[in-house]
Amino acid sequence: MQFIVFAAFAIVLSVPLDGPPWQTLHSPWWTGIIVVGQVMGAGLIGLAGSASVKRKLERDPAWLPGAQRRLGRWTLVLRFFLINSFIVGMYLTDWSRYVRGVAWMHRIWGLDEMVMLLPFLLSVLAGWIVLYPADRGVRQVSLEHRLWSSQPGRPVWSLGSYLAFMFRHHVLIILAPMVPIVVAIDAVGSDHYGGWLRRVTGVVWADQAVLVVVAGLVFLVAPVFLRFIWQTRSLPAGDLRERLDTMCRRIGLSYRDILIWQSDGMVVNAAVMGLIRPVRYILLSDGLLEMMEDRKIEAVFGHEAGHVKHHHITFYLLFAVLSMLIVGGVSELVVLYWPELVGDRSQLRDYLQVLAMVLIIGIWGIAFGPVSRRFEWQADLFGARSVTPVAGECDRPCLLHGTLAADLANPGRPVRDAAAVCATAAHTFGEALHRIAVLNGIPIEAHSWRHSSIANRMRLLAQYAVDPSAVVRLNRAVVAVKIVLAVGTVVGLAIGAWLYWPTELIRMLRVWRG
Repeated sequence: MQFIVFAAFAIVLSVPLDGPPWQTLHSPWWTGIIVVGQVMGAGLIGLAGSASVKRKLERDPAWLPGAQRRLGRWTLVLRFFLINSFIVGMYLTDWSRYVRGVAWMHRIWGLDEMVMLLPFLLSVLAGWIVLYPADRGVRQVSLEHRLWSSQPGRPVWSLGSYLAFMFRHHVLIILAPMVPIVVAIDAVGSDHYGGWLRRVTGVVWADQAVLVVVAGLVFLVAPVFLRFIWQTRSLPAGDLRERLDTMCRRIGLSYRDILIWQSDGMVVNAAVMGLIRPVRYILLSDGLLEMMEDRKIEAVFGHEAGHVKHHHITFYLLFAVLSMLIVGGVSELVVLYWPELVGDRSQLRDYLQVLAMVLIIGIWGIAFGPVSRRFEWQADLFGARSVTPVAGECDRPCLLHGTLAADLANPGRPVRDAAAVCATAAHTFGEALHRIAVLNGIPIEAHSWRHSSIANRMRLLAQYAVDPSAVVRLNRAVVAVKIVLAVGTVVGLAIGAWLYWPTELIRMLRVWRG
């Protein structure tokens, strides 16, 4: 859902000030019908999905995974409708022109973009409200199963708690950092302030440099205010805190704090955020702490630590930079070699704005998933290794500890491969993943764009325990991804500097010398 919210922002920012450059439905009636239809359509889809899931639960309440899969499918349908109906409303109607046609709207930077985004946000809210009974039904059955097996559980959340949680974790997490960026775009994009920056500095791209600085600062400090958006508190002193701190000291992981992510017990998960130590937080949800054994909590914590130790967050940032460089390069090629694609050259910039949005969403939609999944698999591997027991506590046939049948025939033999993973540790982390899926109401075979399915991750962990070459292949694949991101970013920046810097440097020196 977070990617959908990000895409909605990209769509809003791609619309030129005068509206889409192509022919649109100029009738206010059609604009109103389509804009209002977005909200009503989301509500109807949510209503149909809720009814379908409830029928499934009524017919076969004992088969919870079936209801979970059905809820997941309807959620995907809702998301598909949300983004595509918003595209229609923004690109085929005069909605943006009506909003920006209000004179006072321009007095507050970023306000027109937020109003343009309003139909999307209302559609999201409408979909969640009518889909809530299905979510509640699935969670209620899951709670009953846990109670029957004498496991702890909290009452299922109310509609208000559900909406507050969903908004904070799926919308506000994108909305909060994007608002200052949108405000900066409006500020430096205005003729007054943008022109002033260019005149004072003597640099024609000074306004763009300010945007890059603002975006960088927002990315850097975002964890500080996101910890409050997600309602967190510091993990208190105790046995678990001491064990996690000890693990961090052992692996050399520095962080600002370990936080409890408060979700009324409805979320069983963990997360890490922050590029550098002063703003780096590792989060463990209250549901995770309440419903998982300490050993499995350590494994999940180790997974998040793996993201930090392998510098995944840094390379996610490089992915973002490289995607912008690719978009900029394609836009330059269009300007240089294919201006005839648009008959009216005055409209070329408007078309390029839309093209840039399509490219950004396309790059992230196609390429980010494979990159993220490999990083997740590597973090899974780190999480499993973080709970490797001593040889005497390993209770499974294990290549690392020499307890496979072939190894027992040669007692005292050294470990055969440095890449080997303890079978007990891999099993422990696999069980933690399965438990997280069950407690969160996620079918283990459900595909995830960023993580792959839980079942696939469990199969990979089992493979790592018996086939060290699979570990080697994974690490090589991750290294290849990192090299592509790093080299691509450096080459892109070098090309940009080669194209623009010499001429601009000479002109800047002349301006500064008077």
